[in-house]
Amino acid sequence: MAPRIAVGQVVKRKAVIVKPDDTVHRVARILSKNKVGSAVVVKDDEIVGIITDRDILDKVVAKGRDPKTVKVEEVMTKNPITIEDDYEVQDAIDKMMDKGIRRLLVTRLGRPIGFVTAADLLAALNAYNSESEEEASEETEVYGICELCGQYGPLYKVYIEGGEKWICESCKDSLNL
Repeated sequence: MAPRIAVGQVVKRKAVIVKPDDTVHRVARILSKNKVGSAVVVKDDEIVGIITDRDILDKVVAKGRDPKTVKVEEVMTKNPITIEDDYEVQDAIDKMMDKGIRRLLVTRLGRPIGFVTAADLLAALNAYNSESEEEASEETEVYGICELCGQYGPLYKVYIEGGEKWICESCKDSLNL
């Protein structure tokens, strides 16, 4: 069964907001300063797109266009795929696979809060699975009938005279084990 981790718990990159009429040069500097690879394009409090370092590279630099004259709205990805922060990680993974994308814009009540990447989601699942394995490896309580006194209750596995026995805490204490 997939773990129940909310996407909002996994967000590592906070949303950087830019405007559609900003130049690509300005946005590249903002991305660099904030050490992120994408920004949310917002107009009149509405998300209208995202611009990524890849958009800048492929649609501006590789085509020989001047980043100081190209506007964000010319190269941004319009109507970006989003997910609300209270959805589960598995929902985000499914959405990314379905849409063939590498990062998802995470929103809270329609407002941008950050991005998650496939690597972020996999790391969260891996961390959860590691914690689950540790919990499973801890000794769980066993209940039953003590092999020495016949009382029902929590039992402890002990080795007496070369044999394994399940005994209650009282018998364990009386044997000084």
